[in-house]
Amino acid sequence: MSSQSSKPSSDFIQLLPPELAMMVLLNLDIPSLCYASQACQDWHNVIQDTEYLWKLLCDHHCVDTADIAEDRANGYSWKETVMRNFGHHAIKRKWLKGEFSNFSSFEDIPGKHMCCMDVETWGRILDLELSR
Repeated sequence: MSSQSSKPSSDFIQLLPPELAMMVLLNLDIPSLCYASQACQDWHNVIQDTEYLWKLLCDHHCVDTADIAEDRANGYSWKETVMRNFGHHAIKRKWLKGEFSNFSSFEDIPGKHMCCMDVETWGRILDLELSR
């Protein structure tokens, strides 16, 4: 006899009504939500495939409405839109668009606008800055 069959499920996503499970997930920050999606296949499916969840996260965490509107007009899903407009991705996008050009010193750069980027991205930014 398997001990698995007599063990009650502790998976809140399956136990709670969908609305309550969604409320729990909405209280996670975006990095934690991404980690939670790796916990099991059920969580992954709910988190990755729920556009409503990603739309609410976008409304709450992403501030550049013009970039959001552009992404949605270009056919990006809400999840892709969040990923493109949150954290280091948003900073990279702003650098590439030239939003951090023409500062006289590093002190003029607004806070929390630095992040690690790969060599290829820095090369693209340098080329763009030199051509501006």
